[in-house]
Amino acid sequence: MVKYKNMGNTVGSSSANFCNFLSSEKDAFVLGLWCADCYWWSSSIGLSNTDSALIDMFRQFLIKLFPEERIKFNRNHIFVNSRPLLREFRAAENNLEKLEKPAIISAYFAGRFDGDGSVDKNMRNDCRIVYSNEKEAKVDQKILEKIGIKNTKVYHYKSAMTYCLYISRYESGKFLGCIKPYSIKLQKLALVTP
Repeated sequence: MVKYKNMGNTVGSSSANFCNFLSSEKDAFVLGLWCADCYWWSSSIGLSNTDSALIDMFRQFLIKLFPEERIKFNRNHIFVNSRPLLREFRAAENNLEKLEKPAIISAYFAGRFDGDGSVDKNMRNDCRIVYSNEKEAKVDQKILEKIGIKNTKVYHYKSAMTYCLYISRYESGKFLGCIKPYSIKLQKLALVTP
């Protein structure tokens, strides 16, 4: 029998589970990344992304929980068959408003930003995260208020069938400063920006 490491409690759960989204910054980052680029069906959960660093980050997360031979790759997808883990992520996604600690919220948004975010090269304008539905964007807009980011707007782009959560250029520096310690994308930008 294979035993899996219990890592704490999921958002909104009182039983021991794989992840601890409420107090582990690494788990919160992975949750945000998964919310941005989730790949799931039936009993499988994974990540769909073209950035090898993000795929590797998700792989490192999975390897702490499962034997390496259970982790599968398919083009830009990495996944594992695990109904319990899928249930945990789905439950956490539906209870994001329970994220409270500033470091946890920042790590979660770093994952979201790395998956579906962008900012102008001046690191101030057009700071945004893209969503597939309005509900997700509005929930994240409220969560941002918990870390003092209040000057935001959600726009619907009908032709692209997406919603964008824009962070004002007056607060984008604060937002990027909060997520930079956790963001792979921002750390890469820092290496190429003079």
